[in-house]
Formats: sequence, C-alpha cells, structure tokens
Amino acid sequence: MRYCLYALGLFLALALLSNDLPAQERKILSPRDSVSLTLDTNVVSVNYGRPSMRGRKIMGDLVPWNKVWRTGANQATHLRTNFDMTLGGVPVQRGTYTLWTLPSPTGWKFILNKQTGQWGTNYDERQDLARFDAVMKTLPSPIETLTVALEATGKTSGVVKLMWESTLISASFEKNTHIRPISPPDSSLISLNDKRLFIKYSKPFMRGRTIWGVVVPWDSVWRTGANLATSFVSDLDLTAGNVKIPKGSYTLYSLPSEKGFTLIVSKKPGGTQPQYDPSLDLAKIPMTLQKNSGVVDPFRIWFEPQDARSIWLKIGWADRTYVVQLEPQR
Repeated sequence: MRYCLYALGLFLALALLSNDLPAQERKILSPRDSVSLTLDTNVVSVNYGRPSMRGRKIMGDLVPWNKVWRTGANQATHLRTNFDMTLGGVPVQRGTYTLWTLPSPTGWKFILNKQTGQWGTNYDERQDLARFDAVMKTLPSPIETLTVALEATGKTSGVVKLMWESTLISASFEKNTHIRPISPPDSSLISLNDKRLFIKYSKPFMRGRTIWGVVVPWDSVWRTGANLATSFVSDLDLTAGNVKIPKGSYTLYSLPSEKGFTLIVSKKPGGTQPQYDPSLDLAKIPMTLQKNSGVVDPFRIWFEPQDARSIWLKIGWADRTYVVQLEPQR
C-alpha cells in the first residue's frame, strides 16, 4: 500500500513537471519590442509586436493587399516623438500616435492615427491624423522576423524602416521647429449693401485622408471646420434660401449626408468650444452641391458676389463644394 502511494505521488509529480516544461520552453510567437533614436536631445521611438514568417507567405497573404494592417502583431504599433517633426512630408506635432500601413503590390502608405492604447484590430479611420506614401524596395534576402529600424540621416533627421520577408518600406523625417498649425485659423469677409458679413473658422487639411463620410461623418452634426466653433457675424438682416437670419453673431454647424448638406445657424456666440446645443438652433438651411473643377484643400469657407443684391456662401473641401444664396431681407 505504501509503495502504491509512493508510485502514485511520483507519477503525479512527473505529470506536473512534464506539463510545466512546454510552458517554460514555449516561445512567445510575436514578442513585443521597441526601437528608439536620439537626435541631439530629441527622441523618437516605435513599440511593436514582432511576428515571424514561420514558413508562411507574408505579403499578399498573411498581410493582405489593400487592407489596413496593424504593422506588427497583437497591440497596435505606437510611435512616440518628443519633438515636432515632418514625417513623410506631413507635419506631426510631438506626442504619441499609432502607426498603421496600407500595403499594396504597387506601393504602400503609412497611416498615423490619433487613437492610442488599442488592440491592433481596433482601427478607426475617423481618427487618422494623416496618410502618406512610403518608399518601397525589395530586399536582397528575406527577413524572417518583422523588424522596425530608426536610423539617423543627419543631426536632426532620420528615416523609419519596416522590413519583413523581401519587402522594405521607409519614410524620412526631420525636426521642424516652425511647424505650421495642422488646422490654421482663417476668415472670410465681404460687404453687402455696405454692411459686413464675416466668418471666422479653422481650415483642416486632407493629409491623404478620406474626408466625406469618414473625417466628416455622415448624418452627424459637424463643427464645420476644426478647433474652435466656426463663427458668423452679419451686420444686416439676411435671407438664406427661404430662411430669415436677423443681424447678429452666430455659430455655424452643419449636418452632412450622402444626399445633401444642411447648414445649421446657432444662436450660440461664435469663437467658443464646438459644443452643439440643438435648443439654440436659429435655422437649418439646405445647401446645394456644386461640382468642383478641382480638389479643395484645405477646407474653405468663402463668399462670392453674385449680383448687386446677392452673394454666394460656399463651403468646400476635397471633391465637394456646397452653396447657398444670401441676400438682404426685403
């Protein structure tokens, strides 16, 4: 009996040990890694998961063409910079971003996204900061494990490289101490019957992004610009389409849809945070789609004289411009 108990105990111990050995020896298939580059007192870094080929076909298969890729494995790949830079020709303010790619057999794009901390399958195109072309080359020999490298090309410049299988893609960056605002302020002014009409707004740039339906979502109230709310001041009573607008100071919002565009005139004073309150609506004005002769970039709001007694108010971005006629009330 004592021998049986001893044998049973030995069997259980060996079984537990045999179960532990694979766990101890098992390698993480896509380990997390980081790479950083110091340029003078400036630091840029990339944190990513490193999958390996393991006999698989990568480009066009495990990494499918024409679909946004997490550019690594597991958690989204993160890029951090403590200095303002120009990356791939795009202004990038210091901060933390997620780095994605859009692979294609004829060319790749890098994507910088403002959302951070998410899993690599949780990509939100609406939060893209920018999309820009990558330089693509074929490597002389395959790279087994995805590798990201940061290399200096000057005192304040460098290049980010991504290498896997036989593909190398890269983008150059450099410190930019005079980076322009990503959505700088602008204004439009015109006189009608010797009275002033004035709009103040911020003008975001496309930066390679899809605008309508993505950056500007359908069927959601939009600030009609960027940063602070768009302000509109009229020194005379107006008619916009069939809607009357008394002289005064207002905030402009809009409601874009695939089938139309509605301008919302709010009694909230302009120049404030863009917190929309439907109870302050003065008017909702349908605007007409006007076909563009070219791309409008950055976003723009402007006035155009039509005749002695009326003007056009125009709102344009990317491939769309919307218009409405303004004239003095009679």
